[in-house]
Parts: sequence; structure tokens; C-alpha cells
Amino acid sequence: MKKQGTIVHWDAERASGFIRSPDTAAEVYFHLRDYEGPHPIAPGTAVVYEEIVVGGKGPRALSIKLPPPPPLREAGAPIGPAPEPVLAPAATSKAQRWREERAQRRQTQIALGLLGGWLLLWLIGIGSGRFPWVVLTGVVLVNIATVFLYWRDQHVMTEGGAPWPLELLHAAAALGGWPAAWLAQHSLRHRLDDKRFQQTFVACAVFNVTALLAWVAWPLFAGGGA
Repeated sequence: MKKQGTIVHWDAERASGFIRSPDTAAEVYFHLRDYEGPHPIAPGTAVVYEEIVVGGKGPRALSIKLPPPPPLREAGAPIGPAPEPVLAPAATSKAQRWREERAQRRQTQIALGLLGGWLLLWLIGIGSGRFPWVVLTGVVLVNIATVFLYWRDQHVMTEGGAPWPLELLHAAAALGGWPAAWLAQHSLRHRLDDKRFQQTFVACAVFNVTALLAWVAWPLFAGGGA
């Protein structure tokens, strides 16, 4: 059912918010992927949306857009009171979009560079005998667990439930699951717009690669000092 309402709450960290409508008693939940209006999302924005009811979880908004502009007055039509303007956040400028795209490309290049270095260090470590099979098995299991953590985090944000601490996602990345985390973020389109989360994620990836480099290179320093 199509309804009109106003965004009353927006949580950028969880990429979700609520809409208040005079036609619905409860506030209506919505997720970023269902929002088709301008960015950034701001409380107070008037929207139209399709409302569904998820069993046991309350109403949810889909296909969220700005309301259409009022029709133009035909020539000779009586002049009535002017409708109140709908205030909407300013559209993103071309320069801002270009900066955002450049920042995203830079982050992708950093991630791919770290991934290449990470794979190279693992190959060197395996060849030099620095990594026993139990360690390799552990890293594979950590990456599998990381994909599950990201899937559950997105599921909780979209369908509801008890969220787990974000520290679990970052801990999994720091322990070596960051390649799976990066793939999960892009395949699920999850937490890509959360700048603070992304900064912490990159720091965890850098920490893991640095620790891996230190472990692989340690015999060189130890042998040089002997």
C-alpha cells in the first residue's frame, strides 16, 4: 500500500531508520537499500513509499522516494492557495560525487594492494615453512566465520533481531578474516557507506598484514643478529 510520511530517524551506522506516517500508528522501519531519494538522508524529509507488514516485526517501507511535484496550474484556472513547499536535502553536486567516487576507488585500490601483499606473504611463509597446516586451516575457518558474521549483521539490520557487537566484525578482520570481510561488504552491499566502520576495517587489515610481514621476516632479522 502506497503511503506518505516523514523520515523521523536515521542511523548511518546501521544504514536504517524510521518513517512516521499519519496513516500508520507505529513508526515504519526502512533500510538504505530501499531508499531511492537524494543523499545524504536527513530527518524531516517528506517521502512516499510502499508499506508492507513483516510478520511479528511491524511495518516496513519499500521503494522510498520523494513525493512528486504538484501539477502545474492550467491557464485560466482559479488561483488557489499555494501548496506548502516540501523541503528536501540538496542533491549531491557533481564535484561531491566525483570526490566520493575517487575516495571509493582509492579504498578499493588499497584493499586490492593489501590483498596482493597478503597472498604473497602467505606464499612466502608456506614456502619457507613458517606456517604449519594448522595455521592455514585456522585462517580458512576465520574467513568462513567472517562471511557468516557479515551475513548475520545485515540480516539483523534488515529483518530485526539482537545485534552482535561490531567489535566481532573487526576482531575477525584483524585475525586474518579481512579478505572475506571485504568480499562480503561488496557482495552484500553492506556497511560500504559507514565511513567510521570502513576506517576501522582498513586499520584491522593493515594490522593483520603488518603482523604477517613481521612473522615471515622475523628469521631474517634473527639470523642477522646471531
